[in-house]
Amino acid sequence: MIYGPGLLENGMAMSCGQLVADADFIRMIKFVQGGIPVSDDTMALDLIHSVGIKGQYLGEMHTFQNFKELQSQPIVMDRNTRADWKLLGAKDMAEAANEKALDILENFQPEIALSQEQKDDIRAIVARAEAFFGVK
Repeated sequence: MIYGPGLLENGMAMSCGQLVADADFIRMIKFVQGGIPVSDDTMALDLIHSVGIKGQYLGEMHTFQNFKELQSQPIVMDRNTRADWKLLGAKDMAEAANEKALDILENFQPEIALSQEQKDDIRAIVARAEAFFGVK
């Protein structure tokens, strides 16, 4: 497990994998809070009339074209069937989150580079905090 400064052990350590999983949950909650778009297209009344109440909608092109936009897309939560999940290695969410955290730590490239002055300011803030808390 990856640890760094943060939440566990009275603020002395944290799991970066847990942070990734928490961010996934937060994205999903924000998605739900955004509500459900209601329009002629999303209501698909013509489709409802043609399929009827005893039909199924999963094979309909309208469903295929809209399901990804109307459902949150988590990064580390696996929505495969159990059989497919097993075929893909049966990683639990903690394993997937830790792998994603390692990937981020190893490969993240910020979109906006900090100036040397900004980097120096950040280093000074960290140095003051370390001195204040007695961190070596």
